Amino acid sequence: MFHLKQLFRIGKSAPAAPPKSALLASESIKLVAITQNQEDRKSLRDIAASFAWNISIVDSSAAAVDLLQQQPTPLVICDSDLNGEDWRAALSRIAALPQAVCVLLASRVTDEYLRNEVTRCHGYDIVIKPFQREELRRAVTFAWSWRGWTSRHRAGVLRTPDRSSS
Repeated sequence: MFHLKQLFRIGKSAPAAPPKSALLASESIKLVAITQNQEDRKSLRDIAASFAWNISIVDSSAAAVDLLQQQPTPLVICDSDLNGEDWRAALSRIAALPQAVCVLLASRVTDEYLRNEVTRCHGYDIVIKPFQREELRRAVTFAWSWRGWTSRHRAGVLRTPDRSSS
């Protein structure tokens, strides 16, 4: 009789990377939210507090860009309903920053057309409003895990992370 260990001998190699959940537990997620809606602001603050995320909330993409230049933050949630500003322009302003920023678009609806439009505008994914605690946690932690693509983004190799590889 043989054991599976004999079929798949494991040689000495680099130690396995810690699971993503262990990495996420040991660091604080930092993000910026762009929204003018007071209910969304309250919901984002409550959800962020429940997960000990460090969140800054601003009213416009101009304010977000100013904040991101002062305090680089790898993750932004941008409301699709910004008064006097198109979300596509907001994503373009953020994409023009020298550092890589992963942007989630917050929308009441989603479909493949919108998802493709978000990707074309250098966004990463869509989160549904009104915000649900577990759904937002999933989207934020998944987006946060893509911080490793920063050097490829700067090199112009990849503007947005390839979600198909996970």
